[in-house]
Amino acid sequence: MARPIEAVKDINDSKDLWKIAVRCKHVWSVISAAKKEHIEMVLVDSKGDMIQVIVPPFLVSKFKEQLAAGSSYIMQNFKVSNNDFSFKCTNHNCKLVFCGSTSVKKMDLPDIPVNYLNILGLDAIVEGKFQSNVLVDIIGGVTEFSQSQINPDNMNKSKVVFTITDMSKCFVQCTLWGNLAVQLIEYYKTHKEDGNIVVLLINARIKEAQGGYPLNVSNAWNGTKLFINDVSINQIQKLKESLKAELPLLSSSSMQVDATQSSQYSDFDKFLWKAEILSLAEISTLQNETTCVTVATLDKFEAGQAGWYYDGCVECTRSVTLKEGKLTCYAKHISAEPVPRFKLEVLAVDGKFNAKFIFWDSDCVKLIGKTALQMKMDLIDDGEDNPLEWPYHLDAILKKELAIRAVYQPTNSRLSVVGFKTDKDTRQKIRECFKSEEPTSKLETPDALSQDEPIRSSEPLSVSADYDPAVGNAGLTPSKRPLTDATEDNESVQLSSTKITKEIKKEK
Repeated sequence: MARPIEAVKDINDSKDLWKIAVRCKHVWSVISAAKKEHIEMVLVDSKGDMIQVIVPPFLVSKFKEQLAAGSSYIMQNFKVSNNDFSFKCTNHNCKLVFCGSTSVKKMDLPDIPVNYLNILGLDAIVEGKFQSNVLVDIIGGVTEFSQSQINPDNMNKSKVVFTITDMSKCFVQCTLWGNLAVQLIEYYKTHKEDGNIVVLLINARIKEAQGGYPLNVSNAWNGTKLFINDVSINQIQKLKESLKAELPLLSSSSMQVDATQSSQYSDFDKFLWKAEILSLAEISTLQNETTCVTVATLDKFEAGQAGWYYDGCVECTRSVTLKEGKLTCYAKHISAEPVPRFKLEVLAVDGKFNAKFIFWDSDCVKLIGKTALQMKMDLIDDGEDNPLEWPYHLDAILKKELAIRAVYQPTNSRLSVVGFKTDKDTRQKIRECFKSEEPTSKLETPDALSQDEPIRSSEPLSVSADYDPAVGNAGLTPSKRPLTDATEDNESVQLSSTKITKEIKKEK
């Protein structure tokens, strides 16, 4: 009796004799420093579960001609090992390794989509709902090119920096290196009359914002594939049609090879993108979740349910909790010690109206000039070890008038900050857009925005890639970060069966 077909999600190291019905989602070759070639691929079954597979060098000649992206197979007999790649194509706990007894039989399996995609929306990326060591598929329409260069002496040093958006109305910066950069640059040069550009990246890497560098999507050298305006892929066709009215027509001057191009949108335009300009009086009448831009003066801190910081992960900005004796965040990073990260609830005023704003770690560091860790160490140096002690130096941010971009949450009547500006010109421009007449529906109850709400326990989620341990997800929506300068990170990421030690990022 033949073995039954088993599900990819059930694969574990309890046996080698697994039999699976799968489609090859993506396949690529990796050449080692010793000039030996092995093959890597991602397989997906009818349930959409994926697993990464290695064909070792001694079997490449046997299987190379049989394996093709888009083809479906019945495969059986593998060596099963831990999925210990530094950068993984799936979050499956295991990976499969071909061995001498592995069988590959090409079969027509129509129940598995030919172009299966594991697309992660840009809103999820901006929210921080991703694992930085797991590669994903990303799609977006190009809104601008920031920088591009082709290096004919070393094509690996060629790069292009651009910005994409999707129907979530979030922006994410992308940097492509090497052949993919050349591919996009050459496509634009030869098809610039075709109008808007939609790109699809298979196995893209997401780099968290760090230091002066923004959140960024990049390619892994061997494992990433780029599709440009390929309307045979339904997702590209659909997004291209949906964004047709949203995307700018990229002019012939949009990309200058070997020169940095300034953005076609001003910082002010990006700050206002897809946001409503509202005064605090107008915000007080909102009934639905709304991204808005306003002007207000920071008046006082709200002590609320928690202190001025939360215990964060050493590898990301999510909060950590003690699980099975280990400090673990939502992304399953394990921390030896938590990293303090700011979360300040501030009551801001404008005339007789007020509203409660939540400022997250990255914006607080910009306002204060110190990290939460540095602030906490200052308290310890002063002999104060009470975790609920609010440092006096925090008061320096009060009485400041800011232009604030935030997401209003009707469930708790709070505004989660996703950016701010301090310059007088921006504040003045925004004030000029306020309506001359004040609304009357909630004029008598301006304190409605400062009412405390019950704590909501749910999986961590936040705006600005920071996490609120007290409120939990609280219905927070994607942030739309203003873009910053292009990153110069020229890190070469090569997928390989050899595990690379990952440096733990610690806040200084």
